[in-house]
Amino acid sequence: MYRPCRQYCSHCKQTTIGHEEKETDVNIALCMLNEAYKDSYDRAYVVSRDSDLKPAIAMVRSVFPHKEIVVVAPPHFGHSTDLLSVANGKRKISKSQIEQCLFPEIVLDPGGNVAAVRPPEYQPPA
Repeated sequence: MYRPCRQYCSHCKQTTIGHEEKETDVNIALCMLNEAYKDSYDRAYVVSRDSDLKPAIAMVRSVFPHKEIVVVAPPHFGHSTDLLSVANGKRKISKSQIEQCLFPEIVLDPGGNVAAVRPPEYQPPA
């Protein structure tokens, strides 16, 4: 969930209205714990660097010691040491993995109509 917020740019000295992410960490934590209780997974991959998830990961590991939690960092970012301290392991998403997962330049619906066009800035390198 995103909510509007004022953002100040120290470079151009302007204030704009931006959006601030809210409640995502809470929703991830609740889902991870709920699915652990339902025994829906043996291993969870948490793609986040948000240290607010540390208590949830620690709780899952404490209540369900057989469940494995792996924290995953995006390209160009390191892992959260807080999350690593409670997780079973870590992984890293590489730039090439993201490039391999891009949708085609033009996505068609079942009727053959253009459903989406990939923006030019999302084009993979030549």
